[in-house]
Amino acid sequence: MTPARPFALRLFVPSGQPEGMRIVEKTNWSGIVFVVPRSQLKEFTQRDEAARPGVYVLSGPDPEGGADCVYIGEADPLGRRLEQHQAKEFWTTAFAFTSKDGYLNKAHAQHLEARLIRLAQEAKRCRLENAVQGRSITLAEMDRAEADGFLEELLLCCPVLGFRAFEQPSGKPAAMSRRLFHLKGQDASGHGFESPGGFTVLRGAKARIEFANSTLPAFVAARGQLVSQGVFLEGTGSLTLAQDYEFTSPSQAAAMLLARSANGRTEWKDDKGVTLKEHQERAAAAASGDVDP
Repeated sequence: MTPARPFALRLFVPSGQPEGMRIVEKTNWSGIVFVVPRSQLKEFTQRDEAARPGVYVLSGPDPEGGADCVYIGEADPLGRRLEQHQAKEFWTTAFAFTSKDGYLNKAHAQHLEARLIRLAQEAKRCRLENAVQGRSITLAEMDRAEADGFLEELLLCCPVLGFRAFEQPSGKPAAMSRRLFHLKGQDASGHGFESPGGFTVLRGAKARIEFANSTLPAFVAARGQLVSQGVFLEGTGSLTLAQDYEFTSPSQAAAMLLARSANGRTEWKDDKGVTLKEHQERAAAAASGDVDP
């Protein structure tokens, strides 16, 4: 695996308003990203870049709870297609990706659309709103290499911008270099570790089926969505986690398995029974120089 390399992003807010459209560029990348609040769509469509081909993602909260709703598409030009999507009510933010030098073409965009849809389907971190799935197209070897290179850079930018729908956690071999925690309850058990986006639970974890009456509705809705997406598979007496999956927090991870509201910092423990909370407090104290790590 290629080691991660540091990189820099440049962010520009042309309106001068913190809640306005953001323009993002990455060092040594020909691409450019526009983070467009729905209310600022006109600001984007009036720019020269909106007349170029590219790929875009519409994102917004799921009205039924659970993960965000996402729609992925490609267009030439980008601006006109985004204007047409104002009929879709769910989205609050658009992420538009195109090139600064104009080399990205319609075929590149179609390839990127198909790849992004596939990544979102595999990650299962959102409810995908695409009725028609992106279709793979045949690209010349050089064009495919260019499009895949563009995709790699695009995927590096997304988490920094707070968009994680394409991310999949590292598998168990990579996780073993981290401190693993376990959880056990009635008809529930699992192992997991702290990860950049929250807390990752390893494949094979068991979850109790019936939720406690006092469970927050948001947790019930979130797990219902995960079951419908195939993240949890129904078995005899419990649900089984079908893949390594990153939850937004240790508490959400614990609640999904225990089927009740839970404090994940105290529910997750290492093999000596030390809670995640204790580990976090020790790490904080060590960082401040109060105690030895």
